[in-house]
Amino acid sequence: MSEINNSNDINKDNSEKINFKWKEIDDNAKKKSKRKFFSFRKDRKGRSSKPLTKGKVLIGVLCFVVLAIVGTFVYAYNSVPSIDPDASSIYANIDLSSIIYDAKGAEIDKLYYTEDREVVSINDIPENTKNAFIAIEDKTFYNHHGLNYKRLFGAVLSKLTGRTSEISGTSTITQQLARNVFLADIKSERTLSRKLREMIYALKIERAYSKDEILEAYLNTIYLGYGCYGIKAAAYTYFGKEVDELNLTQSAALAALPQAPDTYALLKDSKDENTTYMKKYGLYANELASERRDLVLDLMLEQGYISSEKAEKAKKKIAKIVHPHIEKKPKELTYFTDYLTDEVANDLAKKYSMTKDKAEQLIHTGGLRIYSTIDQDIQNAINSEFSDDWNFPYSEEDPQAAMVVTEVGTGRIRAMAGGRNTSGQMLFNRATSPRQPGSSIKPLAVYSAALQKSEDYAKRGMQFPFVDYGIDRQGIHRWGDYITAGSTVIDERLLINDEVWPLNFSRRFSGYRTFRTALQQSINTCAVKIQLQVGADYSMEMLRKYGISTISDDASKPTNDYNPAALALGAMTYGTTPLDMSIAYGTFPNGGVRTSPSAYTKVTNAKGKVLLEKEPEETRVLDEGVAFIMRDCLESVVSRGIARNASIYGVQVGGKTGTTNDNYDYWFVGFTPKYSAALWIGTDHNTVMSGSSGTAALLWSRIMSQVPDITEGEYPPQPDDVVRVYGEYYTEKTQP
Repeated sequence: MSEINNSNDINKDNSEKINFKWKEIDDNAKKKSKRKFFSFRKDRKGRSSKPLTKGKVLIGVLCFVVLAIVGTFVYAYNSVPSIDPDASSIYANIDLSSIIYDAKGAEIDKLYYTEDREVVSINDIPENTKNAFIAIEDKTFYNHHGLNYKRLFGAVLSKLTGRTSEISGTSTITQQLARNVFLADIKSERTLSRKLREMIYALKIERAYSKDEILEAYLNTIYLGYGCYGIKAAAYTYFGKEVDELNLTQSAALAALPQAPDTYALLKDSKDENTTYMKKYGLYANELASERRDLVLDLMLEQGYISSEKAEKAKKKIAKIVHPHIEKKPKELTYFTDYLTDEVANDLAKKYSMTKDKAEQLIHTGGLRIYSTIDQDIQNAINSEFSDDWNFPYSEEDPQAAMVVTEVGTGRIRAMAGGRNTSGQMLFNRATSPRQPGSSIKPLAVYSAALQKSEDYAKRGMQFPFVDYGIDRQGIHRWGDYITAGSTVIDERLLINDEVWPLNFSRRFSGYRTFRTALQQSINTCAVKIQLQVGADYSMEMLRKYGISTISDDASKPTNDYNPAALALGAMTYGTTPLDMSIAYGTFPNGGVRTSPSAYTKVTNAKGKVLLEKEPEETRVLDEGVAFIMRDCLESVVSRGIARNASIYGVQVGGKTGTTNDNYDYWFVGFTPKYSAALWIGTDHNTVMSGSSGTAALLWSRIMSQVPDITEGEYPPQPDDVVRVYGEYYTEKTQP
């Protein structure tokens, strides 16, 4: 038994040992299983690799993250468009104001949608101005290649670790430029995605442009508060200065603005606890800006740009340094500017095969330089006289007026007024809107047409084919072989369609007249007689040559201008415009050649490259001899006829009045050797006016007398084929 017991004890001890051993093995297995994740499998020969440590795993993870970041950056870098190294191309992504110059080269207006911005060269920006912006915005500007890596990675790390909610305060000047130019639509976002694109653009900008080009673009594109886009606008608005005139304190004040331009704007329209009222300007100086301006000066001192003495001397109150100059659109030029814009848009669209909408967008955002034809002396004379109510007839509705002055021989529009006592933009322009011309149409469709048609027949050795229409007693008698300035035209009763028509202004008939005296006195019956002999087709063709763009020449329509009421008396379907009439009458002192109207001479881009040049298009309307005789006849209308009010001392004026039925419209269209001008007076709703067309002739004279060079220039000399017989002029082939 004892042996058995001893055996059991032995077995018991062994069992405990075995259980302990298995427990040890099991515990080891568990420990190994915990490390299994970090172990490699055996290779094909059964050899096991060494297990990875936690440090190695962390390194692997970091490498993966770095590779992912680099891959993402490379992909993003390649997805961002390349940047044109041409220095001017960077401005293609922002709106630049287009500038309009007058005929003498003075700036008179700007065209833009919302941002009034002009480009100024880096060479015209003072050193203090450049240094002020660099000192506060990017002190390492000339040393980095687009990014300040130390500040950037610190900000990103703070974002990733949750210490800050935004990535800010890291932008270099180059990054700010990238944000303003290439990321304008998302620049307010505070995201990693936007920041990444900004960084890539900054790197590409630095590769494409020099530091000076980058700084120039930055200063021209940055918003500086109070509606000022770019440093040029800010210098002018806040200080009334050009950029190259900025002093130290003004430069520092502008450099204080980019981080919060509306908060630190140097001017305010309303009062608060930080403003100082400036009675002279009716505005408030924002003294809050002085604190940040002083910070700029301190940083300039710290970075060695200025001395402590200069820094302290420049710390003045904002109210002491601002001299506001708020640009206001000149309402007096609105009519011309609108017309000019439309003309340039049409020409750009035609030349560059773009839509008109695209052309208009280019005009308002492309920084163009438009050299217009406007003469401010003439424009101011019109504006001044239009503002005087004493110059206008009485009517129950306020009389309106329109006037266009063009240069003889070039067609350049020297002045344009499309209304009076109006303001705003895109106004109804009466200068380009048709009204009934009355008798002012006679020199075009009747008298000059008759002389030219006679000359045409004479050149072919044929007599004028007079026709007896059975409406009068004269018939085909007493005209001569041709219609000339000396032809007899009897002022008598005409019976047309069983009706006595037309009536003269005097309501009487005066008997024997000549072509010249009938024109001088604007006798309606004589005009109708001559027009009937000329024929509607010939008269219409002459109006087209004169550039009358509003004629109704579709004979198939029930209402058209193929009739003596329209062609001889001006009762046209649509009427005609002051612009067309001014250009048409310019034909007479220009030897019979009409020049097309133009509102500009050339258009360039911001760098001076010529985009458009305007040369007048010429149309021969009258033979030289006919133009000379016609001009002389129109001069006699002013010197001896019904338009004496239009005379100007020191110069021979030619022209013609026009009045419509019920005194709805008064015209005078006239010329001097240098200018042709059309003036219309009337109401917008055909209200009867007092007075007569003499009112228009008198106002025309008052305005044109103020033109500085009105007495300059000479009419073309008498052509060789014009002869004078018994006191009247004829061409050689039509003389009696």
